[in-house]
Amino acid sequence: MRFLRLFTKGFFLIVNIVTVLFFLLACLAPFISPVRFWPISFLTLGFPFMLVILLLFLIFWLVFHPRYALIPLLALLIGWKSVSAFIAFRWPSSWNTNDKPEGSFNVMSYNVALFGLYAQKNSRPTREAMFRLIKAQKPDILCLQDFYTSEKKDDFNNREDISEEMKLPHRFFSSDFNRQGSQHWGSIIFSRYPIIQSDKVKMSPGPMGESLIYADIVRNGDTLRIVNMHLESYRFNAQDYQSIEKIKKQEDTGLVAAKGIMNKMRDAYIRRSRQANIVADFIKTSPYPVIVCGDFNDTPASYTYFTVKGALQDAFLRKGSGIGRTFSGLSPTLRIDYIFADKRFSVNGFRTLHADLSDHYPVITNVTLRK
Repeated sequence: MRFLRLFTKGFFLIVNIVTVLFFLLACLAPFISPVRFWPISFLTLGFPFMLVILLLFLIFWLVFHPRYALIPLLALLIGWKSVSAFIAFRWPSSWNTNDKPEGSFNVMSYNVALFGLYAQKNSRPTREAMFRLIKAQKPDILCLQDFYTSEKKDDFNNREDISEEMKLPHRFFSSDFNRQGSQHWGSIIFSRYPIIQSDKVKMSPGPMGESLIYADIVRNGDTLRIVNMHLESYRFNAQDYQSIEKIKKQEDTGLVAAKGIMNKMRDAYIRRSRQANIVADFIKTSPYPVIVCGDFNDTPASYTYFTVKGALQDAFLRKGSGIGRTFSGLSPTLRIDYIFADKRFSVNGFRTLHADLSDHYPVITNVTLRK
């Protein structure tokens, strides 16, 4: 019996130490660019699971062997920078997007996945549902990624329609890709307030490279800079998602499938880190208070997140709660869509809208510029 107790304690101790080592390695990710060492980025995907395991070990040791509780406790304290970026330690808010304190305004960010253009044979119902959802939130500034618009007859001119229906007359569109000059893809900023300057900054070379876009907006005599972007995705296709299912089911072909998936993820981590450096440098040059919106395609434990965020506030951490999942696929823990705000703003409210219209959930915040 004594041998069994010693064996069980030793087994759990080894598992705990191994988990701590991987957890602490993941906590180094914000400081190490994937360009220098890309394997560490993969650990950030497992960060929430390692965090849960450490919390369970903390409880377990406190009950059975209190002195060993120091192992997970010290790991959590050392990795607090990453832990505190991952979880918003607040009670769920009852903030309604129509509740705007005096002098405040709403900023909404949403990857609309081309309004379902390629995912469905008839994308009209999805597009109409997205329009209703956005309109109900009454955003004053709307940042969309994976945006599609067209001037072709019998197609959707989403630029004009959103401006008209949402009463957001001012806009700037990146038009990163276009077909025959009449069909356009990219990121866009809509605004209820006048835009006095706007431009785009190419984040990656080549025809598939997307742009950071910005718009300087004048509101009540103050000038604000709105930045919107869609950072490098893994570019998984239908075959890749089938491969992921094979890996989950541990089929014989899973190893072959895993190699292709890993290569795409490695390339995306490296490209995103370079894009993050470009974005961070651009934000630092702003002469105005900045609000940053975007689909970063990376978690809060990543180099991308911490590099772009810099000294800005994460609106979710300020007024959200829990883990704030914004991506409906692959994992139940992925928060990859963000709104960051300059510290000169007060963040009054935040919501993630769990609407299954895109593979991303829209996020919205209410802010006030402090005088």
